[in-house]
Amino acid sequence: MDFLKNVKLLSIVGGTFLLTVTGCKLDNNDPEPLPPVAYVSLYQASPDSPDLNIILDDKVISNGFEYSDQTGYLRFLTGNRTLAFGPSGADNVVVDTTMKFEENKAYSVFVVDEFENVDVLVLSDNTDAPADGNAKVRFLNLSPDAPEVSLKQADSTTVLFEGQAFKDASEFIEVDAGRYNFEVNDASGNIKLSIPNAILQDGFSYTILVRGYKTPTHGNTNVLSAEIIVD
Repeated sequence: MDFLKNVKLLSIVGGTFLLTVTGCKLDNNDPEPLPPVAYVSLYQASPDSPDLNIILDDKVISNGFEYSDQTGYLRFLTGNRTLAFGPSGADNVVVDTTMKFEENKAYSVFVVDEFENVDVLVLSDNTDAPADGNAKVRFLNLSPDAPEVSLKQADSTTVLFEGQAFKDASEFIEVDAGRYNFEVNDASGNIKLSIPNAILQDGFSYTILVRGYKTPTHGNTNVLSAEIIVD
C-alpha cells in the first residue's frame, strides 16, 4: 500500500504502545506471523474540550490528547473495536463509537463539536495512489459555528470544494503536485482564511480542514483557522 510510506513506524501515543505485536519464535524456529492490523489516525478538533483520554476497548491508551493534536496513522488490531474519549484525569467517557477495522484499511477519526455535544466523525480513507505528478486533497469543515465554506486557489476562479457544511467530508480529488495559495471563503465569497505557500508533494494525500470558532466564547482563544495534514 503506497500510503504506508506515511504511516508512523512506532504505534504509540503518549508513550503507550497501541496493540502492536512482535513476532516470537516457535518450536520450528519460524517466526509467528503478526496479527492483521488497520491504520487509524486520530485528530482532536473540539475547540472547547479539555485534554482527553483515548480509550480503546475500555483501556486508556493515551491521555493529554489536546485540541489540534493529530496522531498520524497508528496500527490497531482488526475487528470490532470500541473507541472512546473522556476528560484526562477522570474516569468518565463523554463519547464513544464502535468501529469495524478491516485489515490494511486506513481510517481517520476526528473528535468534533463543542464539548457538551462532542461527537466522533469516522472516515474510511481512500489509499489509492494518485497519478504520477499528482497529489490527493480533501476538505473538511470542523468548525461548530462557521457557515458553509469553500476552498479555492487564491490566484484562480476555480473552486476546488464548494459549500462544505459542518462535519461534511468531501471525497479526495487529484491536483497537480506543487505550491499553492489557498483561500477559504463563505457563500458570499468573502475571504475567511488564507493558506499560503502550501506544498503538495507528488504521490501524497492531504486533508485541508477548517477548525475553531468563528465567534469564540469568552476566554476561548481557538479562533477560526485552517490546517493541512498529511494522510
